[in-house]
Amino acid sequence: MSGVAEDESPAPTIQLSDLPTPVVTHFESKGGAVDDLIIGVRSDLAPDGTFGEQWLLIDHRDLWVIDRRNGSADARYRLPLDTIEDAKIERCVGNGLIEVTINQQPQVLLHYSNELTDRFGRVAFYLHERAEYGPETSVPDPDADSHRCLVCGRFLIDGSSKVCPNCIQRGKLLRRLLGLARPYRGALALIVTLLLAGVIVDLLPPYLTRILIDDVLRAGGHTEWLGWLVGGLLGLQVVRVVITILTNWMNVNISTRFTSGIRDQLFSHLKTLPIDYFDKNQIGRLMTRINQDTEELQGLVSQMTTFTLNILLVMGIGAVLFGMAPSLGFYVLIPTPFVILAAIMYYRYMQPHFKRFWIARWRLNAMLNTFLAGVRVVKAFAQEEQEEARYRDRNASLLRSRMQVDVAWSKFFPLVSFAFGAGGLIIWYAGGQAVLADTISLGTLMAFLSYLGMFYGPLSNLTHISQAMNRFLTISQRTFELLDEEPQRGVPQPVSKPRIGGRIDFNNVTFGYDPYYPVIRDVSFSVEPGEMIGVVGHSGAGKTTLVNLLCRFYDVTRGSILIDGIDIRDLSMDEIRKQIGLVLQTPFLFRGTLAENIAYSKPDASREEIIRAAKAANAHDFITRLPESYDTIVGEGGTGLSGGERQRISIARAILHNPRILILDEATSSVDTKTERQIQEALDHLVKGRTTIAIAHRLSTLYNANRIVVLEHGRLEEQGPPNELMNRKGAFFNLVQMQTQLASLDGTVSL
Repeated sequence: MSGVAEDESPAPTIQLSDLPTPVVTHFESKGGAVDDLIIGVRSDLAPDGTFGEQWLLIDHRDLWVIDRRNGSADARYRLPLDTIEDAKIERCVGNGLIEVTINQQPQVLLHYSNELTDRFGRVAFYLHERAEYGPETSVPDPDADSHRCLVCGRFLIDGSSKVCPNCIQRGKLLRRLLGLARPYRGALALIVTLLLAGVIVDLLPPYLTRILIDDVLRAGGHTEWLGWLVGGLLGLQVVRVVITILTNWMNVNISTRFTSGIRDQLFSHLKTLPIDYFDKNQIGRLMTRINQDTEELQGLVSQMTTFTLNILLVMGIGAVLFGMAPSLGFYVLIPTPFVILAAIMYYRYMQPHFKRFWIARWRLNAMLNTFLAGVRVVKAFAQEEQEEARYRDRNASLLRSRMQVDVAWSKFFPLVSFAFGAGGLIIWYAGGQAVLADTISLGTLMAFLSYLGMFYGPLSNLTHISQAMNRFLTISQRTFELLDEEPQRGVPQPVSKPRIGGRIDFNNVTFGYDPYYPVIRDVSFSVEPGEMIGVVGHSGAGKTTLVNLLCRFYDVTRGSILIDGIDIRDLSMDEIRKQIGLVLQTPFLFRGTLAENIAYSKPDASREEIIRAAKAANAHDFITRLPESYDTIVGEGGTGLSGGERQRISIARAILHNPRILILDEATSSVDTKTERQIQEALDHLVKGRTTIAIAHRLSTLYNANRIVVLEHGRLEEQGPPNELMNRKGAFFNLVQMQTQLASLDGTVSL
């Protein structure tokens, strides 16, 4: 089904196979048509609150609630959609409910468990929007972002994945990996050649040993061959060492370059993803995917060479064994079926253990990243012990999951070794009988036993492939899922706008971070070139959301934002952001010198331009008082500077950027009055001649705004010049009065 954006196509109809037969039969008996259904959602609670099953169905005309019990179905409600005036969900103790309003009277449709809250929330939002905007409202997908496997529908513990390990398409993954390895085809061919040469070299020593025993060391043998044979065995060892060194060097070189290339692709793709992707994924999880998963992928790529060698050895030595002594060759195969069966069972048994281990690992990384990012808050509230307890808990979870993996392997491998050891004893017995019966020579038996050790060794190593392939395919799946994430949509042929005039139009803009729960609704206003407007309202009114939409960190759900009469979705994102300057409430400084931080918006800026921008931002004086002046190194986030100093560096960065549109998002809310005055002087320089949108809780910062826009619960409450709004005694007047009363208590000055 489609999302909410108005340019998307209608949602596909519900498939007949998605609905239970009794529900379909009853629905059609009451005049419904399955082909007309657009939404079908199952609840897991019966009308009496016990566990059961109800279906909420919506076609183009009606809403149906059908109760399914004991193999039959019964329609509880059939409501014409045009009579529904509103809809919402409510959270109760242990469950939730969806409610509609008809003739101004609320009516509960059904209850559901808390796990289905998001699903029914989207249905309620659709009914609310349809009541307001009519039948043309886009139909949502109730299961969007439900963290279920796209193939089997199972709940995913790792919400960042899209497919569970059971549904990984192994053949498709391997083909994609081979496609990525295409640039290394020549080197891989050379490695395979070296592996074949190594197998041939490994097959020769037992053959020479048989000659040494049967034709040289026996009485009357060719004693003159002894030196040549020993020298030949030594030469083969030297050749094997050279081949191994070359193979290992090429293997390391290719695997390192291969995984480094994937890591580059991941980061290159990551920077194209929209902001909402980072909202939904923890930083620690993404770091694990890009750094740790690819590091493991490198080790697994190296193991693939070892597995290839083992397969070649098993094939080559198996052929030699059957050719040397066919009767003994069949005894060699006795342990093999048992080992293969054990490996398959082990693979299936270990799948959930590996999954728990990977999840425990990224959760530990995510927790550590959160702790390091918020370490000041942790120390400020003396929560070190609590954070340590959380870390110990997650580390213990990682320990348990890792122990389950390692203990299972420690039990499995000795059993495999025992099976192969028993196979060797069988050969000793059967081969000894053959030697005593003079059916084969002693040299043949000794060569056969040498080959047997070479055969069982690689075959034993091949049992590892179940463990390695499990890890290899799962990590590859996670890697490709990240690479397949849809980047922020650009325009195939964007409108070129090298220099913008600065006019901004918000036309009936509706948006929600979850598209089905709008933060702002039908907001419309315009900003003239060079005009400064202030955006005010209570927390959660949608002020910062407007900024995010103008910068196109997110795309509007409905409506449009125009710059100079052009929809920003038709402009190049690079051009938009190059001409928009942003000063945030909490500025972020990178680790480096002050000069580098100021020049971040213009990396090729000269030192004179940097100093000029710092002077305009009232930052030059405090910078020159520092020991290293502009070359003073600050820590990540601006460690070592006060909040006001960091803010002035941020303003200097914006001045150097020289944007046509300027956005001030609570630029002075976290500083004292004296620092605010210094920052305000810097802002006065910055806003001259620019289209400026200033978001403020502290209304004193808006004394020079041309107009004020007041938002209330995501809607435009009022707008106009400050004096005019004060005379209206509306929402803005109330905000001023409230802040004036607070100012009289703490002695600060307000608007």
